[in-house]
Amino acid sequence: MDGAVNEVGGKSAGATLTETLASYWAPVKYEDLPSSAVALAKRFLLDNLGAAIAGSASEVTLIALQAARAAAEGPGGSSVVFGHRATLPAPLAAMVNGTAAHALELDDFGGCGHSGAVVVPVVLALAARGRISGKAALSALLAGYDLAARVLEGAGGYRPHNEKGWHSTGTCGSFGAAAAAAKLLGLDPGPFANALGIAGTFTGGIWAFLDDGAMTKRFHPGKAAENGLTSALLAQAGMTGPRRILEAEWGGFFSTYAPGLAIPEATLAGLGKEFRIATSGMKPYSCCRGLHACLDALFGMMQEAGVDASAIAQMVVHGNAQTCRQFDRLAIGNMLDAQFSMQYALAVAAISGRATLDQFSPLRSEEPEVRRLMRLVQVVDDHVLEIGEYPPLELRLTDGRCFVRQIPFAKGAPENPLSDLELERKATSLIAPVLGAARARQLLGLITRLEDVADLRELTGLLVPEGEARGAA
Repeated sequence: MDGAVNEVGGKSAGATLTETLASYWAPVKYEDLPSSAVALAKRFLLDNLGAAIAGSASEVTLIALQAARAAAEGPGGSSVVFGHRATLPAPLAAMVNGTAAHALELDDFGGCGHSGAVVVPVVLALAARGRISGKAALSALLAGYDLAARVLEGAGGYRPHNEKGWHSTGTCGSFGAAAAAAKLLGLDPGPFANALGIAGTFTGGIWAFLDDGAMTKRFHPGKAAENGLTSALLAQAGMTGPRRILEAEWGGFFSTYAPGLAIPEATLAGLGKEFRIATSGMKPYSCCRGLHACLDALFGMMQEAGVDASAIAQMVVHGNAQTCRQFDRLAIGNMLDAQFSMQYALAVAAISGRATLDQFSPLRSEEPEVRRLMRLVQVVDDHVLEIGEYPPLELRLTDGRCFVRQIPFAKGAPENPLSDLELERKATSLIAPVLGAARARQLLGLITRLEDVADLRELTGLLVPEGEARGAA
């Protein structure tokens, strides 16, 4: 076997990182995978389908769909576009659906940043080929989540990579998308490694969108999905990719994207024993995950103090330079601005007692009480935050009381997961308004028994509205 692994998590002499990864994931069977990892794959599939179906009618998704149709010179293809009766060629469907999954900031976090928005669309786009079983789909999901996260870990981890200006969902997600596609296509280790090499050659994504709330943030997972799927198809057709795409001293992914930060050995740590899907979490709130710990702290302190928003005198977020750079924003021009604004999120949360989608769309930033509370929020660079640590929130009340709370694991983190019931309620609330309550129930039921499904088109057939002409938007 090309680049064989001597033992799980080990690397054979002369094998590159991608060859070692491919040599594990290419031959592994569903029956070899632990039930705990399979259960997580089902949960994240449901979570991401909820986010994508809710995002299917968003402006950025409709733009992506229009562009995809233009690229395909018509509807074309047979891969389903979530929430629509449109079909597209598989790479373009993955691009549109990946964009939809990230359109509302409700998709999963951790992993490579937002692994599900990259990997799930690839697996379901390939369903149109037929004869893809639920077991094969679950195996491919686990491969995609695993590779996406492992590449980011090898690049030094989320914070160092993103502080350089790279959006890790775009840069590292392409590897996960390629792995998921290569697994579903049944590529042998050699072509599988080529798919990873091809994907790494054209990966990208930068944070410039924060300056003006540009739509490109939503598009990054979609582009990574398209890139990875196309890379696997090219490898299947015989194209070679650089086998040392990760560790090459000049022009390698780590030397180019993470100079001085990379930890190449982390890419293989626990391979086959530790499945990186376990590093992803689910969002209870419709905003950047970096805000969730302060939201949980606010809800807890307000409940403890027995007060409502009128009693708040000041809120101070004790962060670092990155906290200020990313989340200190009073000017709200669109939903992305609001979802990355500590001031906005804390203000609407204090008033409503929640930070769900309805608090970010339509925007509430012109409401006098929201503006008043936003001005009471200070985001300061006065705290040293360890990797994985979130800033504490100080809440000062008009009666003179002061509370400070730092949340180590906000709700939805792998260490503090949503319960099955909470996930079901979240997914249903996002799917039912688009596809109807009956179809939402069908989807939930089918995903619970996905390993028994013989053809994945049984699932993708439930992702479109009933009663519309095929090919309509």
